[in-house]
Amino acid sequence: MPVPAAPPLYTGVMPSCSPPMLPSGIMSAPSSSVAASVPVVAVGMDTRSTFVNLGAHLSSAPPMVDTKAVLAASVVTSAGAPPTSQEPAGAGIGPSSATVISAATPPAPTVVVKQPEPVRPYTGTTSYKAYKEYFERICVCNDWKTPTECARHLLVAMDAAASEAVRGLKAEQDSDLATILEAMARRFGFVDEPEHAMRRFDVRKQLEGETLAVFEQSLRMLHHEAWPKTDIKSPEADSLLRRKFVDGIVDMELQRHQRVHAANDDFATTVSKARQFLDASELTRTVKKPAIRTASPSVNFQSIVDGVLEALERDRGT
Repeated sequence: MPVPAAPPLYTGVMPSCSPPMLPSGIMSAPSSSVAASVPVVAVGMDTRSTFVNLGAHLSSAPPMVDTKAVLAASVVTSAGAPPTSQEPAGAGIGPSSATVISAATPPAPTVVVKQPEPVRPYTGTTSYKAYKEYFERICVCNDWKTPTECARHLLVAMDAAASEAVRGLKAEQDSDLATILEAMARRFGFVDEPEHAMRRFDVRKQLEGETLAVFEQSLRMLHHEAWPKTDIKSPEADSLLRRKFVDGIVDMELQRHQRVHAANDDFATTVSKARQFLDASELTRTVKKPAIRTASPSVNFQSIVDGVLEALERDRGT
């Protein structure tokens, strides 16, 4: 059986110990009291110099930072984007120099502001049906989809007598739009709209200074209001419009021309021939005739004076 070795005797001297192991990224400083500047580079932070007292004790002095490890962890690269910022020339000398690359800023989004079309106010002096058709076009143009939204804008557009007609009405639900239109019809419409339009159609004639195009459009509108269910292109409606158009022309010469040369034509052809006749008449009226001036004969006043003197001398001799 082996005999165990005797323990060492205590001599009063502490055994020598190996220096402690430092973690990775921290280097031990030499025994010196000189202060050295170690640059620290980090993306997004100010680059400042950190002074480390190399002569202080390891437990009290701040550790020295391995710049290569810091640069490897802090340099950010942007895939596919060119570098936007770089250190100035001369800063790349030494192991602590590095190029800092930041990501490109995305462009600002484009904002498009749509300006709504203003609504013309309604005072009640014109036809409420014409204003109703105008307001429907405004609703489509401004993209007002719900009847409640259209009713709110319609109430705001009422002015003068029209505002009195819709006093007390609100625009809080979809049925309020029909209520507002009914109030306008009672105030500015007629009890029997088709009958009233028929009477206006029967007495309609071309006004003084009114063009044929305006007269034709007025007849079409009155016919549509008087007979809303009748097709305006039907033979009966076309014949009625053509006869009313010819009878309502103010120019009697044009009216006789239409009765002779457009007796068998439809309404559109009759209107076209009437406008062509007026254009040709205006053209002949505007052509100026050349001014002709006759030269006055020259009068010899001396011969007249001589003749008068001879007559006086003969009278004296006699």
